[in-house]
Amino acid sequence: MNETKKENDLEEIKAALERHMESLYKRALAVVNEYYDFKEEMNEKMDWPKKSSLKPRVRQRGLSIAAEWYDKRWYGSKAKGTRRAFTTYIAKPKASHGYTLSKLLEYAQDWEKDKVAETETALAAIRYEASCVMKALSYLNMAAKKSLIDTRL
Repeated sequence: MNETKKENDLEEIKAALERHMESLYKRALAVVNEYYDFKEEMNEKMDWPKKSSLKPRVRQRGLSIAAEWYDKRWYGSKAKGTRRAFTTYIAKPKASHGYTLSKLLEYAQDWEKDKVAETETALAAIRYEASCVMKALSYLNMAAKKSLIDTRL
């Protein structure tokens, strides 16, 4: 196979995988936005103690995607000006693509537990797929470097 053709093929595959990572990021954002729409609608109907304090967040650094959960609670008096937010990061097991649902649901209100579970299930699937694509990109980069080294020999 012609070396230029091989390099072009590798670049095309890499570009396709990078586009797929971008689409996974957009899917994760859509999942999180759907959760926020639900939460905002329900929170409007709830008294203060029943309002949800869970916050999922999706970030993209380079090509990688992070989808995390936080619990944001307010302390102090709004009237006295001592009100402060306290945010707790909810840890995901390192060896897993998803949160432990029982632990995550400890932070959820009863009325949102099904939606939190649905949201996390969708995010876990996206995390898994993103992990596979990132591995493919990594192997592709290693193959491209090896190919470049071999052509110089």
